[in-house]
Amino acid sequence: MSSPMYSYLPLEVHGLDQNPKRRHKSTSEEGSGCSTNTPLASVGHMVSDRIGLVSHNKMQALLAEHANQKLPYCDEVFPWLHGYSGSREPPRGLKWTAVIRSQPLSHGMIENSGLLKSSLDPHEFLIPWDHRKHCIESIIQDMMKSVSLTSEEHRLVLRACKYYKLLPFLVTDAGAQKLYGAGAAKHRVCSSSTSSDPPSSAGWRQPGMFRRFDLQVAKFIELSQMCVIYCLSESRHWEHCHCQDLALLLYVARRNVDLVGTFKINILDTLEIDPEWWGTPPMNVSSLKKEKSSQLASEFDVASFSNWDRDLFYRERLEISKMSGATCVSSETATWCGNSTDFEIYRLKKRSSSWDPPSSYSSDQELHQDLSTIVLLPPLIANDATNAPIDNKLFNFPRPSREWKLFIHCSESSSLPELPKITECLDIIQTEGTIPHTTISFPNSGSIGLGNLNLESIKVILNICYLIYRTGKFTEFGTLIYCSDGYTEVSFLLVAYLIYVWDAPLDQVLFKLHKESQRPFFLFPIDLQVLGHLQILLREESPKRKSITAPFLDVDPDLFSKMFFTKFHDEYHLSQLKGPLPSKVLPHLYLGALEHAQTPKLLCELNIKNIVSVGETMPWLLAAIKRRRSFTASEVDHRRGLGRPVLNTTASSSHVVGGTERNRRARGNASSIIEENGFRVLHIADLDDNGEDPLLSQLDVALKFIDECRQRDEKVLVHCMVGVSRSATVCIAECMRHLNCDLIRAYLYVRVRRLNIIIQPNLMFVYELCKWQESQGIPLAVDWHIICRSISELNRMYF
Repeated sequence: MSSPMYSYLPLEVHGLDQNPKRRHKSTSEEGSGCSTNTPLASVGHMVSDRIGLVSHNKMQALLAEHANQKLPYCDEVFPWLHGYSGSREPPRGLKWTAVIRSQPLSHGMIENSGLLKSSLDPHEFLIPWDHRKHCIESIIQDMMKSVSLTSEEHRLVLRACKYYKLLPFLVTDAGAQKLYGAGAAKHRVCSSSTSSDPPSSAGWRQPGMFRRFDLQVAKFIELSQMCVIYCLSESRHWEHCHCQDLALLLYVARRNVDLVGTFKINILDTLEIDPEWWGTPPMNVSSLKKEKSSQLASEFDVASFSNWDRDLFYRERLEISKMSGATCVSSETATWCGNSTDFEIYRLKKRSSSWDPPSSYSSDQELHQDLSTIVLLPPLIANDATNAPIDNKLFNFPRPSREWKLFIHCSESSSLPELPKITECLDIIQTEGTIPHTTISFPNSGSIGLGNLNLESIKVILNICYLIYRTGKFTEFGTLIYCSDGYTEVSFLLVAYLIYVWDAPLDQVLFKLHKESQRPFFLFPIDLQVLGHLQILLREESPKRKSITAPFLDVDPDLFSKMFFTKFHDEYHLSQLKGPLPSKVLPHLYLGALEHAQTPKLLCELNIKNIVSVGETMPWLLAAIKRRRSFTASEVDHRRGLGRPVLNTTASSSHVVGGTERNRRARGNASSIIEENGFRVLHIADLDDNGEDPLLSQLDVALKFIDECRQRDEKVLVHCMVGVSRSATVCIAECMRHLNCDLIRAYLYVRVRRLNIIIQPNLMFVYELCKWQESQGIPLAVDWHIICRSISELNRMYF
């Protein structure tokens, strides 16, 4: 049931179709082992006067006020955001509202649906309780020395701690972390600490503290003027659910770190939910079903995708599958390279008679789709007849001109295949001119070292290449080489095959694969070392040199010895580089490390004529700096009469920095443009990745320089030391500007295209990007603390 102004919850959600005297048990209760059937209070009475109720109209006003609130200047919240709370006074006066869900939906509903925008879970900001180490009764008794509670409030807080298995302390509480955190000393059960030392704020300059994205949800709770607890499972939920328990638990946790601050904890007392409040609306479990066996995305998948508050990891997998979708790397031999999603979709659709892939993936000539991405998709609506099928938007649909019959799956768990299996396939091709559906496993890149290369293993590698070649040349079918993400595990075999079939040296294969095939790849130093020697054998046996009709390739012992004793000539110093190429983020934009900028010959090969050096200096540039053959960025504008690139607004970063920050900017971060060795370099000095030096003051200068390069149809490399923080921040901003998207989408876009190197902009850089987005007149579609939560959850998958 719905109206133009708001929507009501379905009957299954709030239990109106149930016996009014019977509790509707939630999925959370089902696993807790706690009984909560006893009402908290008589009808219409709140147990604690510390907790209030919020009506629909009041909630509207709170959310509107929250949305219109600008982020404070950086120097107003840093370094407070970096560390634990305790000794330092928190910022005051922010009219933010934190929205917290007390429990999932009831039976028959999807647990991860029914989420209001920017809503939080208590496990994201409260310290977990380990009942094996700590007695919760003693902890609460000690806590009441500083926070007074009535006996009924004490009972509710205790019950909330047991139900949620959480302590009444925020994860940012320095004193509580010292006593009960993951790194705390062991305490005997039923014995709490007797220490009377006040909580102390851990030094934020400790290693890693200025990347504590995991603390920012709790920091947001500390800064919020209002916290609203909600659940959607009962018509009189504040009497019968966990909302009041959690509200009181949150009040105590907040008061523990802020004894004098003014804040309010309330419970949402309405079932009237405006459509714009939803992140993911309530959905029945039937939304997980798919109408057709060939359908890829369910109705719930579509709703989840449209909620950028949640599950950035899911979007990362989608973005990787888009970015590394199957492309033809050798049309002559019908050889493609792709990811596991390509393989699964191809297999699924081959079994489906209704398959009609989009024409944009219809031929081998379609080698690459520029900016193939999900980050630019608008919110999707399932079963919308006016839109193209949802699956076509979320996934690539490979449609090679020749059917794939040979599949080479590269994975971490695989070892080199047995030689007899390869020779068996070669025999079938030789005698029958065809190949059955065949899947061969191959080890991942980085796992084959020089110590693994004996005569037998080299025969396997050589004949795998021979099998791929003969499948394309002597049958009607083609080959897909694939791995989970389309590049990590597959790159070694892919490059080995292209050296063989193209009869080209390693470095030229890499450049051709990058520039012509536009195929993402990532080679480890050991891969480059092995391929540097192996290329001698692969090129000697290449079909470009020999007319080969033999069913099997043998290895000449003399050539085997020559391969190891010949020194690999590495004129581009590829073995010293990570990747080894810098990451192509946009057609005009590369992201890399200092070592890439120190290799001018490599940059020339990639047609990169411009460099943005963020806080680092190439040795070959030092002489020019000493000769002072440079001029400031403002002087360049005066000389050339170049205006600022057109952005969404005329505001610049100078309008979004506070007074202290302007003073800090004036002391350093000087930028100059230097022309040396055929390169044009924007050099930004005195900018370290230390959580203290601001980048915002130089962001407009860097983006202006990059845009000038783009307008001249020239490429630019942005680098710092490693290419993960300072330079990544600049690239994220350029993607926000060039793609006209918000921070979280640009962050994901850059992160995926950095391949195996995980970008790690520090906390203040990400905050500065939020402020820069505000200055461009683009509202924060995803709140600051939600961005931090997403980054933290994503990093947790890899660290």
